[in-house]
Amino acid sequence: MDRIDIEIQRQEECLRFSEIDSGMIRRICDRIASAASGSSQAVCILARVNKLVLYALSLPGASANNSAWAIRKANFCERYSVSSLHAMRNMLKSGKTFDECGMDSSEYGFSGGSFPLLLTGGLCIGSITVSGLSGEEDHQLVADAIASELGKQIGSVLS
Repeated sequence: MDRIDIEIQRQEECLRFSEIDSGMIRRICDRIASAASGSSQAVCILARVNKLVLYALSLPGASANNSAWAIRKANFCERYSVSSLHAMRNMLKSGKTFDECGMDSSEYGFSGGSFPLLLTGGLCIGSITVSGLSGEEDHQLVADAIASELGKQIGSVLS
């Protein structure tokens, strides 16, 4: 495991919820929107719980392609109950393809940017996803916003 793999695992272990509600999810997504718009980043933000969309926003400059990627990345994250960056890096290391894992690339996005909504016991109830930057930047934007909501300090997957 390299530094990025270790940091992703730390984030996923640290950023868990003892309780969560739609207000918390909205605040996290609003933080993401504020950070992205403050940097003039054209991103789509998607939050789902049990596949129900609780928040969806496309900032100016974002495209339909970004929205489609957000959905596919969320599907990838929720399938494995880890961040899409974590799942992607694991799949790359295993040498397996989407087909070999029984996944269709029209439904699953092979990129970072979707972070699981994990309860303290490890149960994944949904995800918050950003699409529009690099996979690592999308991932870190979500992780930072969750950390802020939970009052936790985390490291970065960015160099």
